[in-house]
Amino acid sequence: MVEFYLISQEKFTQDMQPHYVYSPREMTRWVRGICEAIRPLETLEVDGLVRLWAHEALRLFHDRLVTDEERKWTNDYIDLIAMKHFPNLDREKALVRPILYSNWLSKDYLPVEQEELREYVKARLKVFYEEELDVPLVLFNEVLDHVLRIDRIFRQPQGHLLLIGASGAGKTTLSRFVAWMNGLSIFQNKGEVVYSIKVHNKYTADDFDEDLRSVLRRSGCKDEKICFILDESNVLDSSFLERMNTLLANGEVPGLFESDEYTTLMTQCKEGSQREGLMLDSNEELYKWFTGQVMRNLHVVFTMNPSTDGLKDRAATSPALFNRCVLNWFGDWSNGALFQVKVFFLYI
Repeated sequence: MVEFYLISQEKFTQDMQPHYVYSPREMTRWVRGICEAIRPLETLEVDGLVRLWAHEALRLFHDRLVTDEERKWTNDYIDLIAMKHFPNLDREKALVRPILYSNWLSKDYLPVEQEELREYVKARLKVFYEEELDVPLVLFNEVLDHVLRIDRIFRQPQGHLLLIGASGAGKTTLSRFVAWMNGLSIFQNKGEVVYSIKVHNKYTADDFDEDLRSVLRRSGCKDEKICFILDESNVLDSSFLERMNTLLANGEVPGLFESDEYTTLMTQCKEGSQREGLMLDSNEELYKWFTGQVMRNLHVVFTMNPSTDGLKDRAATSPALFNRCVLNWFGDWSNGALFQVKVFFLYI
């Protein structure tokens, strides 16, 4: 893991892309991802462990990359390092692509076959667009990949996402679908969702703070699992990102709850903690419990366009977006994906 991390850090720099930020948190996420997957399992062969190791590496290091050449280099080096340290490995069993993991077909997070998973997700997508969108969605291979990547992050505490791709690539729709699959409430900065930020020309930092307080109360006091989708086009004030940057870094926004609002929050925290059988007396204990609940229940999804200048500015002014979020590069859909879409609409 250390060897692959260091060689990737050296290979991909911010001079190439502003979002190529590598920090020791990648190692923490890598270890945590493996531990969470193996914890419920009774046994796991070496081939299975290496496949899981490779899967987590792909999600952390491959999914952020922009070009096919960069992704091929990463795939090749994962295989090279795996075979170097496990020379007797069954390469076909451990490293054949695609490497897909999910707990949708079983109670544990296990390798899944692409076609079996596709049939399951296709059925769930049909229900989703009938209930939520009223627009048919095409399930081609890249959609399946992105859906699993988003789901992997929603399964983790403090699992936050930065999705970078062209407008209309499906970043928001797929995030909503996976949130719906996992029973998360959706709080989006557009007007078409039940819980939403009603962004308008007169929408101020005070309005954003009020919406943010509402999200934190629900996730912190009411134990509600929430997916908060924030699109960069609706960041009308620099303070919006400053608030989110602090929230991602610390699990709280200092000064957001003051005077009467803080008193009300403490009352709600006491009621919420008592429902869990906890007897917390001091405000410090209650507030610590509150921030812990927020970190466990709130998942933030930032959606951004791949403008190099815009990414560079965001990386400089909002570092937590890039080191507290797992990055997934949508870019544009491949020709193969567009062909699958065309075939779908020809035959429906």
